[in-house]
Amino acid sequence: MSSFEQTQWDGFPFSASRIRAGRRLSDSEVTAPSIPEAVPAGPGLAASAPARPVSAAFGMRPALREGRPVARQAGMRLLPLQAFIWGSRAMPPQPRTRTDHTLIWVTEGRVQLDFPRDHFVLRAGDLRHIPAGTAFAAIPSAGARGHVTLISVALAAGAQPPLPERGLGAHVGTHAAQLEATLHELAVETANPDPGALSCLMNLLSLRLGQLMPDRPPETTDEVAPDLPLIERFLALAEQQLGSARSVAELASDLGSTTGTLDQACLAARGKRAVELIHDLQLERAADLLRHSDRPTMRIAAELGYSSHAHFIRSFVAATGRTPDAFRAQAC
Repeated sequence: MSSFEQTQWDGFPFSASRIRAGRRLSDSEVTAPSIPEAVPAGPGLAASAPARPVSAAFGMRPALREGRPVARQAGMRLLPLQAFIWGSRAMPPQPRTRTDHTLIWVTEGRVQLDFPRDHFVLRAGDLRHIPAGTAFAAIPSAGARGHVTLISVALAAGAQPPLPERGLGAHVGTHAAQLEATLHELAVETANPDPGALSCLMNLLSLRLGQLMPDRPPETTDEVAPDLPLIERFLALAEQQLGSARSVAELASDLGSTTGTLDQACLAARGKRAVELIHDLQLERAADLLRHSDRPTMRIAAELGYSSHAHFIRSFVAATGRTPDAFRAQAC
């Protein structure tokens, strides 16, 4: 006998039902004091039903209900420097990425600006453009004054000339009045934007940034001959350690120098800062590997010390106008 043919099982859930098809209930089996009237089915039922309150969360858009950020419209925000503190919640704040371009202009006091491998102090008159996607922390000192401009990627994308791809460190100098007026006009225009006017103002801002003096002017006017042996040793060491992603400060320490001294020597001899010369070495080596090897671009990015494959592609396109794959195909 199979388990489905057992007859000795009883009790719930195997107890016999008291309701059988075609069988009428006796009076003793009816326990309710009365039989309720039947309610007619149809639209009237829905109309007479009381409206149930709907939770406010169900009335929100899905992005808000689930706690996800809603994308901002293309535009710009101008903030006072003393109200802008950026970084992680650690103490002190650690570098953290932003999805918009950040322009920091110090008019009074100082701002501590930290990147994953570099640290700077911005003083009165200093300006720093930080591209979107860059990790940084910004901490104004007590009494610091200035302007912080947050520019959406969509708004900056159409600027001609384009905003600096690798960021910008500059000294405002005599351009303060023109730059402040341009930022003010941009902030006003983005509140009720006209596409044509907004595009013109964005182009003007990019031109204004290009007119600024790179970094802070030297404290003295005495001409100093560049330290050519230091630069040669620096370039040789940087080329040997491209894949280690070491900072300029670490390389300068190995050479018995400082970041400031090394930058001054590089600017005097090559017209570029030390970090820019490292970027040039990376690009030259990348172009050589693309021409004479079949290594995957992801491997090339890792070997040359780029922070990611995407970072390598952006830098290469900015320098050559072509992607690494397109450059390799045309070089063959």
